Amino acid sequence: MIDTEAPSTHDAGPRSATQAWIGIGLIGLAAALWIDAAALPPPAVMGVGPSAAPRLVGLLLAVLGVAHFAAAWRMRGKALRADRGNRRSLAWVMAALIGLIIVLQAGGGFVVGSGWLFVATARAFGERLGLRSTAIGLGLSLLVYLFFTRVLSLALPAGPLERLLLN
Repeated sequence: MIDTEAPSTHDAGPRSATQAWIGIGLIGLAAALWIDAAALPPPAVMGVGPSAAPRLVGLLLAVLGVAHFAAAWRMRGKALRADRGNRRSLAWVMAALIGLIIVLQAGGGFVVGSGWLFVATARAFGERLGLRSTAIGLGLSLLVYLFFTRVLSLALPAGPLERLLLN
């Protein structure tokens, strides 16, 4: 009998030893966050305090570390097919990150740089380059820029587009 099913790509991935080492690294990061959070001052009166966020992130990292150990335990001894990856998609993602850095260093601003990051990453996931993805990327980038600068009062790199639209 001939097997007509296409081979699954879900079998590829890191080996069990790699999964276990990733788990160790995640648990180590979680421990470092908890130790650093212990050195932060307690809350003023009642409430959350400055150590709540690092402790939450540390807890989530510890859970991920344990999950990696569980995955390593389940897959130990199983042979995996080699996954060569998708080099074209990786190249698009790397171009997106490098382009973001170049745009920010050249003074292009957050909205243009993040818009490029969105468009190139969408291309890496199979979306066509075009007006639709560009409009969505620029729109989302502008919303993020407005949220961080107006609501949170944080400074993000402003370029000509931000100065034109917001001043």
